[in-house]
Amino acid sequence: MKRRILGLDINDDMLAAVVVERKAGEKRIISCGYVRLDDQDSIPVQLPALLEQVGWQAGDCLCGISLVGCSLRNLTLPFTDQKKIRQVLPFELEDQLLTPVSEQVLEYIVTGTSGDASHLLIAGLEKKYLRLYLDSLARANLSPETVTPRMMALAGQFLESGKSGNFLMLDAGLHAMNMLICHHGRIVFIRRLPYPDRMFTAQPFTFRDGRAGIANHDEAVSCIAGICDAVRLSMDFFRLDSGFDIVPDQVVLTGCMVQTEVFQATIQAELGLEASVGDLRRDAGVTIKREAAKQWQPACFDHALALALAGLKKKPPVNFRKDEFAPKKIFFATRRQLLAASILLALMAGGGLVLFWTHYLTLQERNAALTGQMTAIFKETFPKATRIVDPLIQMRAGLRTVQDPAAAIPVFSGDKRVLNILADISARTPNALKIHVARLVIDQKTVVIKGTTDSFNSINVMQGSLGKSPLYDEVKIVSATADKDKGLVRFALRLHLGGAS
Repeated sequence: MKRRILGLDINDDMLAAVVVERKAGEKRIISCGYVRLDDQDSIPVQLPALLEQVGWQAGDCLCGISLVGCSLRNLTLPFTDQKKIRQVLPFELEDQLLTPVSEQVLEYIVTGTSGDASHLLIAGLEKKYLRLYLDSLARANLSPETVTPRMMALAGQFLESGKSGNFLMLDAGLHAMNMLICHHGRIVFIRRLPYPDRMFTAQPFTFRDGRAGIANHDEAVSCIAGICDAVRLSMDFFRLDSGFDIVPDQVVLTGCMVQTEVFQATIQAELGLEASVGDLRRDAGVTIKREAAKQWQPACFDHALALALAGLKKKPPVNFRKDEFAPKKIFFATRRQLLAASILLALMAGGGLVLFWTHYLTLQERNAALTGQMTAIFKETFPKATRIVDPLIQMRAGLRTVQDPAAAIPVFSGDKRVLNILADISARTPNALKIHVARLVIDQKTVVIKGTTDSFNSINVMQGSLGKSPLYDEVKIVSATADKDKGLVRFALRLHLGGAS
């Protein structure tokens, strides 16, 4: 899927933007542009013009800022646990920073470990500067997920593109030189070095249409030599303080001032290291659109390109947008997010439909199997049944027929059997017994008498009298319970008819 991202580079003296598109694994520069900055307060005025220049409407954005307002420190702590480092760091820096820790956003990276100790590179950005940056971007409808030092983003991309893990990077802007040291593939040191005063009084360099030139060759060489002295001094102090054996293999030059040949040659001679102008597009294998290639200048756009490439991968290790400055999560803020949500919703709906249909088919198969089993059981139980519509209902009806007591025989049968039974019961019941018969049922095999009497003894007498009749094989008291409210005894007798009946 195609994805576009904006890398926005806020330098001391210019704004640069690069739009990168990734499609099928290929990264391509779609557009690029820059505008000069008179001061940081002019960002809200000039940023909309830059976004229009690169044709940016909306989408993901990463922002890189200069080291102005940043406090950079190297610190060693006697433990490696990240949670402890975050807890202790503000207290350790309290006496080292001019601005109180509470007024800064702190970030750090681990530059190395020795035993149980951690060596850290700490960057603190004053909240007032970060707030100004974010307010300026918001006026142009930009809300970057990440705000990070521009130099760290570029150095990180150089490392990922295969650059040697030990190099010194010098970023030469119009007003200051920034230096960064990579040691064994890690960024370990960053500092901002001001230019000598004569860079501004003698003005040996010119800058026009994004390109640097030389107005006074000898003065330019002298100024660059002075800068190299400050670079060597910073490296020596860092070696002494950290104990790292810093020996860069090469110098990578970036920034608008390195376009002059004298800059590269003088630094190489003064530092005694091979110096080359960085070209991230070439090193990272990024293609470029024909229209953008006409105005592409690595010295001006490498930082913005590094930010865009970093946004296409994992987030940079340093991000000042956290805590109170963390970006607000807005669902479906971009067309890409809306498309992804729509695809996810469609997949969920499709998956639910497939699951429902599969479950429906499974239930159908189970219902058919159970119906077949019931039909087989019904046929086995009622072999005379010829028409089967609903085996469950038909089986219930058949079971009720089987379980019901045998139908009462008619009063008048062939030999007036029922009358004989009634006459026998009446004749054998003593007249002295007070008995009220509530129900009498006669079927083919039994006679059931239910009623009430005045005592349990009356029930026993009646059982004994009827038991002497040849019509009954057995006379059994089924139940006998006292009704305390009425003072009566409820009873039930069952008479099993014998052959004489």
